[in-house]
Amino acid sequence: MIKNMKRTCMKMTKYLFILFIPLVYAGCSNFLDTDVETRYLEEEIFVNYQRMSKAGYGVYTNLFNFGFNRVNSAMLASACDEADHADVTSTIHRFNTGTWNANSNPEDCWNSFYTAIRRANLFLEDSRDYKNILFRDTTIAVNKENYIYQVRDIEWLRAEVRFLRAFYHFELLKRYGGIPVMTEVTNDETALVNKKRDSFDDCLAFIVKECDELIPLLKDTWVGFDGDKWRGRVTKVAAQALKARTLLYAASPLNNPSNNTERWKKAAQAAHVVIASGLYSLHNNYRGLFNLGNGSDGNPEVLFAVQRWNENSFEKYNYPVGYDQGGQATTCPSQNLVDSYEMQNTGKKIQEAGSGYDPKNPYLGRDPRLGMSIIVNNSTFKGRNTECWVGGIDGIGKYKATTTGYYLKKYVNENLNLAQNQTSVHSWILFRYAEILLNYAEAMNEAFGPEDKAGYTMNAKTAVDAVRQRAGVNMPILPPGLSQNEMRERIRNERRVELAFEEHRFFDVRRWKIAGQTENTPLMAMQITKEEGNKFDYLVVKKEDRTFLNHMYLYPIPEAEVLRGSIEQNPGW
Repeated sequence: MIKNMKRTCMKMTKYLFILFIPLVYAGCSNFLDTDVETRYLEEEIFVNYQRMSKAGYGVYTNLFNFGFNRVNSAMLASACDEADHADVTSTIHRFNTGTWNANSNPEDCWNSFYTAIRRANLFLEDSRDYKNILFRDTTIAVNKENYIYQVRDIEWLRAEVRFLRAFYHFELLKRYGGIPVMTEVTNDETALVNKKRDSFDDCLAFIVKECDELIPLLKDTWVGFDGDKWRGRVTKVAAQALKARTLLYAASPLNNPSNNTERWKKAAQAAHVVIASGLYSLHNNYRGLFNLGNGSDGNPEVLFAVQRWNENSFEKYNYPVGYDQGGQATTCPSQNLVDSYEMQNTGKKIQEAGSGYDPKNPYLGRDPRLGMSIIVNNSTFKGRNTECWVGGIDGIGKYKATTTGYYLKKYVNENLNLAQNQTSVHSWILFRYAEILLNYAEAMNEAFGPEDKAGYTMNAKTAVDAVRQRAGVNMPILPPGLSQNEMRERIRNERRVELAFEEHRFFDVRRWKIAGQTENTPLMAMQITKEEGNKFDYLVVKKEDRTFLNHMYLYPIPEAEVLRGSIEQNPGW
């Protein structure tokens, strides 16, 4: 009797939250624009198309945890050498001071990802009989038409939910290493108690297998289908991109200490599938790419993005403080990052002889992506030149001003009037074509060297060159004859510049196992003094020392999870 009561309670609460969540994000994307009149019991969910589909869409909502100021008001960029977070009270600083642990991880996402995975499993398990559930008298033409439409849509949605489940597993894998693979519904209270961690390779095999099986089941595009109301849903290329990224991580030094070149070959092959399709290309406006809003879906560079809602919080966090609109610095780009942008004419790093770099005019002639991603001193923003010098209206020392001499520009819509509370749609890109090209370049270089095509359509060098020569960027191609080591460094720098602030650098330095160098290097800033004649003196200064220890390459499993179950803690924690 007690067991039956417990089972009944579980069934009653099983779906209470799933159909409620989309309400929080109403307006962000058409297929999440749902009105839910009440909460439902499990047996009330899978009775019709409307409720069943809403349960599937609920699995998407965890994607809104990605991007922008999501870690206690900070971007993940401020937890690596890309930036400083100006708010000293934010927990993001624990990453930089080395004071985080299994009980105080600033980005403890173990429970949220497993909640999303459980939600996916619930939907997949209880929608298995969807054809019979949706069946109606098909002798009536309109009923037959609706039945065919609904069955086809649930088939797609089940494939999309499997993709999301695989994606959430990957996000856990890259942070924690081998984790329990969960493909079945279990009691909330005992879900992971008796579940041991699967090996990294077993997790890898699960994600890759899911992607391979899903690609034929997913749609090519949602653009132009059914009045465009489903735009933003998962497509085939998203699964191929996830496979390529997963295999790249598996081939990287952190997870491939013996440098098995077969892993690099598999990563290259997976990325090349996207390239060889010919369906995707680089956007012709690097600055505009990150301000496409919901128009990102359908752009040939964007493979999958989180389409959000009308808002202006990101602008409030990042407009220079001198504008009378309530702006403040939070994500302050570092001098370390600024120094990685090469000279446009020579294609050389600023530290190299003959680069053409002028320390008295440090931003002149640089890679155009610098000015598209970062607000530098005396550059134009919102109709005036920014005053990042000491004593300037945007300068260091002002209340809520930059701490490094720079402000973030990437993702920021400078056309908003915050005093009038103007808003715009923001999208966070999860996969884009430029990353695919750089993933391919890295894998090809490690497997075959810089200039060997190995039977593919391009080699490592030409893939990097394609990114550098995007319209509006037009950086010089890489010089021929680079060694594998030289090409490796150029690719890593290209990723740092091209993918800045997109949550790649934080994980790249870990998978490359170089965080011991990059994250223990002091974070640098630019101190600017204005002189007569509208000239400036530029002095690079240390902002702060940072701490990274060897066991921090992987996140700690939450202490509560270790204590209550059979899950082994990561070494050093």
